[in-house]
Amino acid sequence: MTTDIHATGAAPARRVSARRPKFRLNGYFFFLFPGVAIVLSMTLFPALYGIYMSLTNINLGYVGSSFVGLDNYVRFFTSPDLGLIARNTALFVACCVVLQACIGLAVAILLNQRLPGHQIMRSMTILPWVLPSVVVGLVFLQIFGGSRLGFGNYVLSLFGIGQQSWFSDPVLAMTILIAVCTWRGIPFSVIMFLGGLQTLPRDAFEAATIDGASRWQRFRYITLPMLRPIMLISVIMSTGGALNSLDIPLALTGGGPGNATELIAISLYKQSFFHLDIGYGATIGTIMLIANLVLIILYLAVLQPRREN
Repeated sequence: MTTDIHATGAAPARRVSARRPKFRLNGYFFFLFPGVAIVLSMTLFPALYGIYMSLTNINLGYVGSSFVGLDNYVRFFTSPDLGLIARNTALFVACCVVLQACIGLAVAILLNQRLPGHQIMRSMTILPWVLPSVVVGLVFLQIFGGSRLGFGNYVLSLFGIGQQSWFSDPVLAMTILIAVCTWRGIPFSVIMFLGGLQTLPRDAFEAATIDGASRWQRFRYITLPMLRPIMLISVIMSTGGALNSLDIPLALTGGGPGNATELIAISLYKQSFFHLDIGYGATIGTIMLIANLVLIILYLAVLQPRREN
């Protein structure tokens, strides 16, 4: 026996509408404000104060200071060493970022395989990143020492090659500097790429294998496109680390021989703490900040995954 819903007088079912939860300002503000305040106080305030100091002639050797406007920026862009420092910095940053990304991705792919001892190799890969940067610079300074006590010259002597003055040649000094900083930064790229590789769906690779795709095709058309968000973060972090790198270059070459390996970060350090010209040092720091922002925008335009309609 069927019962007619209209005959029984039952009320029709209400249509359930999906409503978004209301934004509770008090709760979000209470939990987020401490963290946001700490981040802003540690980043935004120093950046704004640095921009302010770049517009003054603050010098630790003098008592007072005054507003000078854009004089420090004019001094920077008319400096005779600007071309050399810009070329050194561009070469150093480009080589470090490209080498860290390529070698880091290759090592991550290797460590992602179920090879014997891969757990131990993963632990050993992090060691260069754990060591203090100044210690790394001083250790490699001893390795490439110009005397027979240097490990590099000792290895060359085993093959009958004479001693090398490693840091007297500008090209060789820059090559060593790039190699050391790349070796120091590779573990971060490995960790990023390895984490990304472990989250990739296996179904896509199995389907491509069934369709007859080779390893290179699977890497090019599946792995690389899926790793673009991880690659974006890794490249941005590597660029910032290389552009702001000071400890290893200062401990290893100090900008020498002459100014052959002087980077913009070393120039900032010398102007601020050797010449005590804080205003000019803040100007260099502001330009480095602008360069970081421009590179981040460029990376976002090139590497950010595009949504398909």
